[in-house]
Amino acid sequence: MGISIHYRGQLDRIETIPKLLDELADIARSMRWECRRIEPDADNREFSGVVVSPGDSCESLTFLFDRAGRLRNFADLITNQIEPDPRSSFYVSVKTQFAAIKTHIWIIGLLRYLKKKYLTNLAVTDEGGFWETGNTQTLAEKRRFLQGKIDRLADGIEALDHLPENLDQMVAEIERIVRGENEP
Repeated sequence: MGISIHYRGQLDRIETIPKLLDELADIARSMRWECRRIEPDADNREFSGVVVSPGDSCESLTFLFDRAGRLRNFADLITNQIEPDPRSSFYVSVKTQFAAIKTHIWIIGLLRYLKKKYLTNLAVTDEGGFWETGNTQTLAEKRRFLQGKIDRLADGIEALDHLPENLDQMVAEIERIVRGENEP
């Protein structure tokens, strides 16, 4: 649960991978973000990319490309999923819920830049609405709303005086808390 940015796409030209990865590493350094390069080697012949960690309680951004230049998720590298699973392989996400709003905005700016220069078919879904609107107020309101729901759920679970006996009861308790109802 939390505001996340989801992105997918394929490089316009496969031969730009080295230049793109160098540029992403330079951007990360200039932002004082951690950056880890992933190069093909004896253990990994299929993927190259970078993992960028903005810090600031933000999940890492993954720019991992297969030999066809398609963005792939990090789980495919870890599990050595060479042939992509169309249900999950092409979707990459980064949660920004707990990071500063400026970090979310910088990530969207970076994705806009990559779309313009390297991935013209990049598709982005921003749960904060900033990609679509450019409106910081909308992003802030969505984050506050969701944080309120997260806080309510956490408080409700902490206030339980008993643990549900089975999964169905647990689901019912969570639904009750989310709806804001008092105990039955």
